[in-house]
Amino acid sequence: MYGPPQAPQSPQVPPPKSPASGGLVALRVLFCALSLLSCGFLGWAPLLRLAVVTRKRRDWVLFGLALLGSAGLFTYIVVTGEETGSDLEAFLGIGAIVLLAAGSITYYLVAEIRHFERLRAQPPTQPAYRPMGYAYGADGTAVTAPSAPGAPNPYICAPPQVPPVPAPRIDQVRAELDELSDLLRTRGEDDGRA
Repeated sequence: MYGPPQAPQSPQVPPPKSPASGGLVALRVLFCALSLLSCGFLGWAPLLRLAVVTRKRRDWVLFGLALLGSAGLFTYIVVTGEETGSDLEAFLGIGAIVLLAAGSITYYLVAEIRHFERLRAQPPTQPAYRPMGYAYGADGTAVTAPSAPGAPNPYICAPPQVPPVPAPRIDQVRAELDELSDLLRTRGEDDGRA
């Protein structure tokens, strides 16, 4: 209780957990269906999920482009909705919507599956261990002093080194103890007779 503090044991950090495979499949189906059932106007939704999960700049840029493309197509349809357009305009509009939906779904599925495969393949990482020590300030209060990584902590003592006792010394001590016990027995017998 009053001795030097013990160094805390390094906690084992569990590997990063990925969602259960059933949950991942359900999310993938949900985001793909969201894009398809909205006729491609929510084609940006799977890319948003991908960007949030992977946190890569490329995925955020693709999400932004898909969002702008979807907003542009929606605006074009709202503005020209009452007008009768040519077959070429309709073909290009539908083609753009299908391309947006198919492209975002394909990229989302491939990138997310690769991302979670890489996470499963990585070995678990452990944070750098920084032992903490205790010291006393000028006013006598306890102060916790973190040590720099790799530097020895001056407040944590190593256990004392006890030299090994040679075998002849053990035999000598054993003989002395036997002699002492014989002496005590004989004294105890002498005290009992008197």
